[in-house]
Amino acid sequence: MITVKNFIDDFKQKKIQNTKLNDHAISDYLKETLEIKTYLPFRTKRMLVETVVSQNIEWVDGIKKIDAINEYIGFIVAVLSAHTAIEFSDDPVADYDLLAESGLLPQIIAEFQESYAECDVLIKLARASELEDNNINMLVGRFLNGILTRLDSVGEVLKTNIGNINLQEILGATFKEEDLAKLKSLLDKYIK
Repeated sequence: MITVKNFIDDFKQKKIQNTKLNDHAISDYLKETLEIKTYLPFRTKRMLVETVVSQNIEWVDGIKKIDAINEYIGFIVAVLSAHTAIEFSDDPVADYDLLAESGLLPQIIAEFQESYAECDVLIKLARASELEDNNINMLVGRFLNGILTRLDSVGEVLKTNIGNINLQEILGATFKEEDLAKLKSLLDKYIK
């Protein structure tokens, strides 16, 4: 394992450059120093992206929100940690900046580009799956189910208690018993 800072310092100190004699000098250095794995098993990739997505999702007012910026940094850190011997500090953003500023970040990723591309597809799928609950149909359905549940309970209370109400007292002397029977029949028909 090598820290990001030590790796950058070593690269600068050795003044690694592609030349006419070795047009793969940087790639050779990266492969050797970082012990780059060009492939990760699918289950490892899946676990990696699901972890990154789940760490950056939160519920806000009944809707799942993703912190896409933190997810991006988390994704880069996770794929680099999984594919290389790079060790990140407690400040992964500063480490990211060191790699990006040196111009080595895209070159490192290029060494395991196919595996990176698959991880990129998987993180998009994992995010979509995680945010599926935000689908407007799901939200409207949950809302309507909540309303229907409340209406059912109100209907049950009315149905149960309608017989205990003296409607003649409430509606006056013109209200007849057959009107009460019609009202009960109507409630029975619509409140099941």
